[in-house]
Amino acid sequence: MPEQPRKRPTVQVRSVQSVQGVNYLRKAQQHLAIALQARANDRWDSAVLLSVHAAIAAADAVCVAKHGLRSMSKAHADQVKLLRQLYPDSEPASRAASQLAALIDRKNTVEYEARLCTEKDAETSTKQAERVIDWAREVLSA
Repeated sequence: MPEQPRKRPTVQVRSVQSVQGVNYLRKAQQHLAIALQARANDRWDSAVLLSVHAAIAAADAVCVAKHGLRSMSKAHADQVKLLRQLYPDSEPASRAASQLAALIDRKNTVEYEARLCTEKDAETSTKQAERVIDWAREVLSA
């Protein structure tokens, strides 16, 4: 049975069966695996974009598995807001939300700007996605 949040989130959400949380975690892990391959093959833009999607899916995994909720917002930054609203007193959740926020900030650059990502961008992004996924795994296993 999903936990009820202390307050109703201000982010627009929809109900999802909590058992679906593991599917979002699987998606996160798949995205990260390919991001790491892309990084190893000097495909840095792909590594960054896949890292962003990996972290978003990991955040969805936690929100769905523990609360039966998923953000409906078209703004990915609202996923960060939702995590902070669902876990206001959790330092690990706050760190994961910060990692996710940094990745989402990079998303616009990789998708819509002409600037190419660097090896450092890819390294930073995959590490941030790994941290969010590690946190999600920990939460889902508890």
